Amino acid sequence: METLLTAVVPAFALIAIGYGAARLKILGPAIFPALNNFVYYLAMPALLIASLASVPAGEIINWNFIAAFSIGIAVTWLATGLVGRLLFHDDLAGSAMRGVIASYGNNGYLGIPLAVTAFGAPAVVPASLSVLINSVFIMTGAVLIMEFSRARGTGGVLFNTAKALGTNPLLWAVVIGLALSLSGAGLPVSLERLLNLLGQAAAPSALVAIGLFLAGRPVVGLLASAALSSLAKLALFPLVVWLLTLYVFPLEPLWAVVAVLMAGMPVGANAFVIAGHYGLRLGDASAAIVVTTAISLVSLSLMIILMTGG
Repeated sequence: METLLTAVVPAFALIAIGYGAARLKILGPAIFPALNNFVYYLAMPALLIASLASVPAGEIINWNFIAAFSIGIAVTWLATGLVGRLLFHDDLAGSAMRGVIASYGNNGYLGIPLAVTAFGAPAVVPASLSVLINSVFIMTGAVLIMEFSRARGTGGVLFNTAKALGTNPLLWAVVIGLALSLSGAGLPVSLERLLNLLGQAAAPSALVAIGLFLAGRPVVGLLASAALSSLAKLALFPLVVWLLTLYVFPLEPLWAVVAVLMAGMPVGANAFVIAGHYGLRLGDASAAIVVTTAISLVSLSLMIILMTGG
């Protein structure tokens, strides 16, 4: 519980700082898009490159873990998107963004420290692999669908999609990070420090941006609209991963419990950054982050108790 509080309280504090700064008119409305662009084009790519490059992919690849976690993401994403289309008449981009919110977890900032505290140092390997899957699967999938949907609306689908993908900073960051990880090539110290400095700004900047966005908006309405994604993130995703590790992709006990724990993480701030860049589901993303982070104090504690037998 102490580890949860240590990670959750600062997150809520940063959201509150952004909210208060907007309400007190310390930061004006023009700050939100500028801050979101900073995270999307600079801080998040730096974080992805530094994080992926530092993970020795050849040493941690576990195909059963990758299959269970990736299929869990896919099932959660598709189920949430389909329900969104049926109940709320979402278009392709809207349903895809709803799926991103339901599947992108706070695995790095909260998940890794929590897994290590609960299960010891060996848990860092499967926890880090879940971060890698998040970055590659969800980031790449989200950008592909969003750019395809945008290009389809303006005509010239193939050309416009290819052009948008070729200039997208997140995809390039994933490609560069994976290439460095797979090759084992290290970054120069000065560049590594630069990327780490920029990357460290991603999470706090995104959380402050959430507070800026929430200021002056009907919170109750936002919470209601985020209910679907929040329920899918905290219940459906870990349930699917648990069933897959139990019956389809057997894993060592440690890897299995970490997979389920990582699936049950609250929504990560990067989901809001993607939503902000494409102007889709910002209310859902911001509210889901607040709701799932608050509920995770209870849900993750119960999950750890159940998986450790006390």
